[in-house]
Formats: sequence, C-alpha cells, structure tokens
Amino acid sequence: MKTELKKRLINSIDFLRGMDFFKDHSNLSSEEILEKIFNGEIDYETQWFVEEESKRRSKERSHGAYFKERLDEHEKEYMKKSTAEIDRDIAFFDAQRTFVEDLETVIRRGIAICLVKKLARISRGIFQFTDIREEILEWRGKPPSALRKSYFGKGCHFKAYFWFKGDEQMLEFYSDADFLYLDSAIRKINELIKDTGYRYYSPFNVDYLNYVVLSKEEVEKLMKERGWRLFLP
Repeated sequence: MKTELKKRLINSIDFLRGMDFFKDHSNLSSEEILEKIFNGEIDYETQWFVEEESKRRSKERSHGAYFKERLDEHEKEYMKKSTAEIDRDIAFFDAQRTFVEDLETVIRRGIAICLVKKLARISRGIFQFTDIREEILEWRGKPPSALRKSYFGKGCHFKAYFWFKGDEQMLEFYSDADFLYLDSAIRKINELIKDTGYRYYSPFNVDYLNYVVLSKEEVEKLMKERGWRLFLP
C-alpha cells in the first residue's frame, strides 16, 4: 500500500477519534488501530445472530482482511474516493459506535432482542433499557403499512417490548421475506431520546443497514468538514 493512501486512512482514524470513535482503543496510536483493523483484531459483525451466539470467525477472514485486499488491488480507485467515504469505511470497524447489519438476514427467535441490544450498544449510554422480550408474527399477501410495498408477499412483523425511563415501550421491526426494514424502529427510538439532543442517523451506504448516534453539532461538523451525507430515518 502506498504511503499516500495509508495517510488518508490514518487521517480518517485521527478525525473519528476526535468524534469519540475508537475510545476502547485509546491506548493505541491511529496507525496501530489501522494495523489491528487489517489483521482482524478490531472488527465488526454484519449478522445479528453471530453476536447473539457469541460466534467468532475461525475459518473465515475478517472484514479488515478483505478491506486491505481491496485497498491493495484497487488502490487507484480507492484514492478517488471522497473523504466521507473513507471515513465511513473506517467508522464501521468501531462496533461500539456504528450499527452495521446485512439487509438480508436470518429471521428467527431472538432477532428483535438482539437488534435492540445492538442499537443500544452504539447509543453512547442514552438508550439503555431493562426487561426486554419479543413477539414474532408472520404476514402474507398485503404488506404491513410500514413496508408500503413488498417484493415477496410474505415476511415477519416482530416486536420488542422493554422498559425505558419508567414506562414499557415497544419497537416494531419488519421483514420482506428475509430482508430487514428497521426505519420504523429507529424513528421510535429517536422519539424516545429526543430530550437528549442526540439522534440515530444513517450514513448513506447501499450495502448495509447502518446507523450512528450523533448530536446536531456533530452532524454539522461531519457534513461541513468531511462531506458526510446523513439521514434521519
């Protein structure tokens, strides 16, 4: 990897650390964080059930290994990427700050509970709940109104019930076959935490469902200084 590309990656890590990313690795330099990303020591999961079952990759390669391979093979193309795109690719590796989930997943018991836990983990401490339980229902034919349209004509409507700030709350998730739809749940969480000044935003990425919790000031900084595109669900 050429020096110039490595500098861009380290620059992104430096900037993100100033935004409270990679706090669990505050004892490392940004270059050391990058090396641990490449060797798989700092990684993230894109499937909820992998984390639920505490499985780790034993034979599969890490996301960081694939990332480094792409960088080495397509260095010229990667150098053309925007600062925001490089930031986002690096930010994914902080699993304490960024929610990343495959659009297509396995729908089974435990999914709603695990997704809520995964969303709470990136909340910077502002979305913490107790006594969570779930309910999973199947639908066929006409899709639920939250989906608007369906490509497969069947899926699941799953609910998570929990206690938050003294009241029982409910989040609703949907799937069209095994494709996830999370926006309705994110909108409800944003309503629950509106007094904190933080919201769940989605950085534009067509490959994954992804969210990050930010204040308005942080959103402005990312958009003005780095060119990020951020959306409220």
